[in-house]
Amino acid sequence: MYQKGEQRRAHILRATLRLIGARGADAVTHRAVAEEACVPLAATTYYFASKEQLLEQTLLLAAREETERLERLVGELAPLSLGPCEWAAAVAAQLSTDLEAEPAKHVALFELALEATRTAVLKEEVREWQAAHLRLAELGCRAVGSSDPQLDARVVVAALTGLMLEQLSSGESNFGEAVMRPALERLFTQLARESETTVEPAAARIA
Repeated sequence: MYQKGEQRRAHILRATLRLIGARGADAVTHRAVAEEACVPLAATTYYFASKEQLLEQTLLLAAREETERLERLVGELAPLSLGPCEWAAAVAAQLSTDLEAEPAKHVALFELALEATRTAVLKEEVREWQAAHLRLAELGCRAVGSSDPQLDARVVVAALTGLMLEQLSSGESNFGEAVMRPALERLFTQLARESETTVEPAAARIA
């Protein structure tokens, strides 16, 4: 019985996520969510006392799933010896595919991240989600030899955020290969090149 209740609760949250992705957080009402989830209105009010609770729990679900996905990607890429172009290709392929597969989910994540600025309980989950992005970016920066991987990771995340928003707004089906991969390839290559120019003078002084 408990498992069935949890499944129905998650079903309602995923319906809320779709609704936010399609129409924005302002569109969330118990009635709208019930219609999207194809459940009685009483079901949404049973599990969630208010619109604020619906938004809060939807963000918690989406942010945790996204954090877990990014952590899995970090775990898959960490053991590999990849150059700048290979890193760009791997990251672009994964992120762009996810955006294309579930655009509404990612639109909703951006919407809810903004909502978290006004809701204290959500800020920690958003920080974890952002930290997962930074860990992935820092791993890539270290792999290409960045001289300051922690700082450069923030540059990479800023670039990725802009590229993700561009893909979501453009709806281009080949965005990952046509835009995201070459943009990240150039960024990672520049970071690697900057590291080489930083190291060379020191080596010359030692010589």
